[in-house]
Amino acid sequence: MASSAPLVVPPASADPAQEPPVEETPSAPRLRNRLQIAIVAILLLYTCAIAEAVVVPVLIAMLFGLMLAPPVRLLERWRVPRALSSLLLVLLAIAVIGGAITALASPARAWIGRMPTALVHIQTVVKDLRRPFQMATEATRELGKITQMDESAPVRVVDSGPSPFAAALTAAPAVIGGIVITIVLTFLFLLHGDELLRKFVTLAPHLRAKRDLVEATRTAQSEISMYVITVTLINAGLGLATAAALWLLDVHDPLLWGGIAALLNYAPFIGPMATAVALAVVGFSEAATPALALAPPAAFLGLHLLEGQLLTPHLVGRRLALDPVMVFIAMLVLGWMWGVAGFLLAVPLLTCAKIIAERVEGGDAMVALLSRHAS
Repeated sequence: MASSAPLVVPPASADPAQEPPVEETPSAPRLRNRLQIAIVAILLLYTCAIAEAVVVPVLIAMLFGLMLAPPVRLLERWRVPRALSSLLLVLLAIAVIGGAITALASPARAWIGRMPTALVHIQTVVKDLRRPFQMATEATRELGKITQMDESAPVRVVDSGPSPFAAALTAAPAVIGGIVITIVLTFLFLLHGDELLRKFVTLAPHLRAKRDLVEATRTAQSEISMYVITVTLINAGLGLATAAALWLLDVHDPLLWGGIAALLNYAPFIGPMATAVALAVVGFSEAATPALALAPPAAFLGLHLLEGQLLTPHLVGRRLALDPVMVFIAMLVLGWMWGVAGFLLAVPLLTCAKIIAERVEGGDAMVALLSRHAS
């Protein structure tokens, strides 16, 4: 009978140090990096929110600097010194904005003076609309009387908050400081923009990268400048058309509401909605019937529909169209951080980010995220 060879089992290693190390899966480092990026993004947003007084003027100055950089270079080609051309363009921007504010200040004061009478007229016009709800209102009042704990002790409500004039005086230094910072930074960006670009070029690893960086920066500046100027002209045209329509409808201070429509049109969705609500209030304060009161907001919405569906897509172009969901999210986030300034800056900042991402290596994901149409 043949004997079988014994099965030899190698002994297990008693030393844990000799065991082969367990390799980390490739997904773990990626997950860790994404968590770090998310934490940094949250901290950055929180920092921008608490540093509104500094961040908002810097962003506005950067937008003005990008918009006015091509005209500065054009004046330099015409033998105009860069310092003088930068100063002239900054003064021109101040004159245009200051002239618009001055033109709207007088009708705004007139509207504020008529506001008490307008409120009384609104109550008179909507009186018929309130009749179906009067019975429910009376029932609610009776219920409130029944559940009142102590009728003999009236409750006095004292408004201890600051008056609007005091609030305006308190906010005036911050507003003036932000305006001064914006003007100075815009001038500095225009004056030393090329020097900053040369410093970034020196960081490029080779000659081709340096050339690509300069070309991408110049092209991005031109496109951003053309975009901001085009959108500004479109909004100005919408404001003038709105003012003309309101003038034909015999609405008081049509130039004021046209200027408000032009300004709020920088904020899609929310801006036109706020303008329509304001014009509805104006209509009810001046018109004799509800049908006539709805004519001003209807006229504006018609003009806005033409501008948003025909004029802006044709002039701005399909390539710069932004995804509506991303625009709305950006408006919510920036509006939460910076208020009205955030609503107005959301779309220009997203457009600048998309234009720059198109010319940066590895920016395809950002472009696909912000684009309205799939490439």
